[in-house]
Amino acid sequence: MPPQQWIPGWLKGRRERARAATCVYLSSGAVATVHGRAQAGGTALEGGFDLAVRADPLDGLDDMAATLKTQVQSLGIRNGPAHIVLAPEFYTLSLVERPSVPDEDLVEAVRWQVQDNVEFPVDQASIDVFDLPHAASRDRDMVFVVVARKDFLASRIEQIQQAGLLVDSIGITELSMRNLIATLFPEPDQSIALVRMTSNSGLINVSRSAELFLSRRITGVPGDFDEEAWESFQNTLLLQVQRSVDYYESAMGQPPCNALLVAATHSWQSRVCEFLTEMMPVPIRGLSEALSDRFAIELHNPDAQQIDWDAISDTQANALAAALPAIGGLLRELRPEALADAA
Repeated sequence: MPPQQWIPGWLKGRRERARAATCVYLSSGAVATVHGRAQAGGTALEGGFDLAVRADPLDGLDDMAATLKTQVQSLGIRNGPAHIVLAPEFYTLSLVERPSVPDEDLVEAVRWQVQDNVEFPVDQASIDVFDLPHAASRDRDMVFVVVARKDFLASRIEQIQQAGLLVDSIGITELSMRNLIATLFPEPDQSIALVRMTSNSGLINVSRSAELFLSRRITGVPGDFDEEAWESFQNTLLLQVQRSVDYYESAMGQPPCNALLVAATHSWQSRVCEFLTEMMPVPIRGLSEALSDRFAIELHNPDAQQIDWDAISDTQANALAAALPAIGGLLRELRPEALADAA
């Protein structure tokens, strides 16, 4: 199935509510698959979710199809539609002023505004846009612009289909994180920051309900999460988190953040939480603490085990942090009515 299916609008895709759904998160170092459904007896806005999760490392993208096939078999899913979430390394995300053109011409109008932000000709790019909230842009209408290579998308779609899934739609990590926050903190007066870090990669989002206000990539994240790396990186992390939260509150004129959630692989979550709690005035919470309110998760790595939120292990927390974008992407399928006004 060619990537042109999502041009324009590949971030949006099909938006009917699903009774059960599958989402796959792809990065160059890991692949995670989540299959789940909303719990019976609750509403999509307030109820919980039953999820089966598996995350595995990759030696490279050439191994993706085989690894994903193992996950599909482990979770007992095959030949069904899947929403795909791309890691930030696979696309660029820019914020530009919205051109004064009709909605149907917007993608082509921004194509030339972002050509300096990509390392390949923009005529080889798949592009889509979504709005920055009006409350953040003040006197100018701004849009986020997502750019990915068409040939890259086509290759990934082929691998996913080889593994036994049908690509239904494609999304990005920033919006998946927004979906998660909108589910855990649906109140429109709750400003929530989320920091997620994996090897060589980091992201900070600030969102309120279903609106994404700010997203920045954390630079300098080490490849090896050892004690020496943490000592060298912790102040760099603090500075970037502080600047992001300050920008949201001051430059965007928004109310103070109510909480900052942390998800990190390689058993760094506790030390990141402890450090940021000491250094920042914002309440800091580990992600597993927040997830326990809404999610019942069976982790397949490789044997199925139900997560006990009162006794979660480092191995389980690492797997959840790796799979987090897939969990957020799944929520796009299970509760689209709560995210209908956003991409």
